[in-house]
Amino acid sequence: MTNNSYTIVTNVNRRRILVINDVTDIDHTSELSFEDFDAIFINVIDTLMDRNMLAIRLASPLLSEKCRFKPCYVTRRLIGWLGKADIIVDGYAAQPTDNNMTQGIEDIYANMRRINFLLGTEPVVTHAEEVFRLCRYAISRGQFTFSSQPTLGLSQGYMELYYYTLWYDGQETLQMEERNFFHSQLLRLGYIRQTRFIDKTHVCPVCNQPNLLFFESCPRCGSSDIVEEPVLHHFRCANVSPESTYQWDGELRCPKCHHTLRHIGVDYDKPSSIFTCKQCDNTFMYPDMRVLCPTSRKTFTTDDLIPVDVVEYEFTPEGIKAFANYDIRYTLSQVGFYGYSSMADFLDYLRMYSQPGQTLTDLFIVTRFYVFDPAMDNVVQQEITPPVVQAMSRFFKYKSALWGNYYYFLGHAADGELARLQNQMEYELKAELEDFKQMHEGFQFELVDTYIYHPGEDVEKFIRRLDENRN
Repeated sequence: MTNNSYTIVTNVNRRRILVINDVTDIDHTSELSFEDFDAIFINVIDTLMDRNMLAIRLASPLLSEKCRFKPCYVTRRLIGWLGKADIIVDGYAAQPTDNNMTQGIEDIYANMRRINFLLGTEPVVTHAEEVFRLCRYAISRGQFTFSSQPTLGLSQGYMELYYYTLWYDGQETLQMEERNFFHSQLLRLGYIRQTRFIDKTHVCPVCNQPNLLFFESCPRCGSSDIVEEPVLHHFRCANVSPESTYQWDGELRCPKCHHTLRHIGVDYDKPSSIFTCKQCDNTFMYPDMRVLCPTSRKTFTTDDLIPVDVVEYEFTPEGIKAFANYDIRYTLSQVGFYGYSSMADFLDYLRMYSQPGQTLTDLFIVTRFYVFDPAMDNVVQQEITPPVVQAMSRFFKYKSALWGNYYYFLGHAADGELARLQNQMEYELKAELEDFKQMHEGFQFELVDTYIYHPGEDVEKFIRRLDENRN
């Protein structure tokens, strides 16, 4: 099988390798099926690095349905250029039949056989399913350990693979909440266990973010416009004062006894340093330390910060089995995840994050759309995902659910951002549903209402409002 964009070759072990020569949307290439190839070799070299990255993304063993979990290699000419995408590449080769690639493919499939790994899974629709697949991908590659070490862009780490899931800008607190919720479930079920302590870090007491800015400041006025200089101790007269008081005509002269300090046979030392505030002229030995959290936009002292242990975890044999066989569908709740879910999970999410003591202090925006799809009855009978849900699945930054003929979407907003984010949410959801309507005869929709939940309100009363006039 071949065309200008791709070809399929067979190596010495009779593994069929899909060689991608140009950017190809594998999932939407009708003449290619999951069974047509065993591995992928990306041979795209473009002067625009974005095209090379797109080629990898469209053939990703983590993101593509037809390529899921299959060994994925890239031309050696891209070594050092892939950045974060390097995490989903199994290796590099000069050509698809190279010995190292041939052996690597066999090693990956041998590991899958050893753990009875199930390749066939349902398409990813919910955010929870996406995170499940991420863990399954790690296990398929023999990556059984991970840590909560903070890493760039991840707040609190767990896995480098999180780089490649669909997190959204402006959702950092939500990202951390979802990861913590997910890993607490894994611990509760015995799917992971702690192996060793690594370090201790400190996080914001409001949003639990570790990305903090530290400022030394004046104890009197709070300004950080301070300078540090050594204190000189003159042995001859026992004078102790800042070095600046000794400066005289390019030399060091004692301000007390007026003798010039000696550099040969030194007659002074520097026992400490002192700080001076350039705003209020206050001098002090020890500055205060204030801490700014860019996420919550609040300032704290170091004593206010919450200590968090950084630990290493590993998947247990039970966890490896559950993920390899995809049994986690029946044991892991989707309550704490964004993306599409059951209405029960949707409402439980509202209840969970409206409880006192939760770190999420944002407002909830809930939009309710009336939707009518003539094809919906057949979908329900077949127990498959409704087409409109598939169309809206790109909105992982919202939690969503169908309740009869009503489609609910939930998002977060800080108090000062409410109007802007509400308008943005309503606009982009209506635009997507309008596109779906144009392509599906008989489909109708209408924005019924938008509801705002404020922290501290009666959540059950709010839920009853969502249910008003539903029938």
